Amino acid sequence: MNIFLNPHIFSNLVLTITSLFVFLRYFRQQPVLIRWLWGIFFGSITLVALTDLLFYAGVDGLETVRGILVAGEMTLGALCLVTASWCLIMRYQSGTYLFFSTIGLGALLFYCITWFRVEYVGLIIKAFCILVTLLISCVGLANRQKSALWTLFSMMLLALSTKSGKLPLPMDPVDINHYMMVLSVICVGRAVRDQYKILF
Repeated sequence: MNIFLNPHIFSNLVLTITSLFVFLRYFRQQPVLIRWLWGIFFGSITLVALTDLLFYAGVDGLETVRGILVAGEMTLGALCLVTASWCLIMRYQSGTYLFFSTIGLGALLFYCITWFRVEYVGLIIKAFCILVTLLISCVGLANRQKSALWTLFSMMLLALSTKSGKLPLPMDPVDINHYMMVLSVICVGRAVRDQYKILF
């Protein structure tokens, strides 16, 4: 199948490859627990994009799997983003307590959403996590951290991706969402690259 014939397949492929590349390129030097947090965030994005790619490629029976992965992205992945961003911007070395608290809370929210089938709650959790990460970025900007600026850009793009249907762009909202997330992921990678740099 020619992936260029279906723009959804191509945009999912771009998102999958970009997520994997950014994680492998920029996060190798991070401490182990923080790398795991970032890995869960990037992994959730990658798995959802890969499942979408297979779905649009014609693979049947992926609706349930996709629903579970999306719920994981909006709960566990989003909470890992908040904690990892806090550690990045505040230069905090994550301990086992913070790590397992984040995983435990994310897993609990994920379980509640999938068990009670209230997927819309995941959207609220994801929006809240984006807002908290934006606030963390503002604190980092007050301390003139360059990584905070990249994180701010990333969260703005991530927030815009959730409103892709309302953006006046000549493209399908699904593809707009994917490309916005691609830019957001790249900005996260740049934030890690510039972790110890000062803005001015």
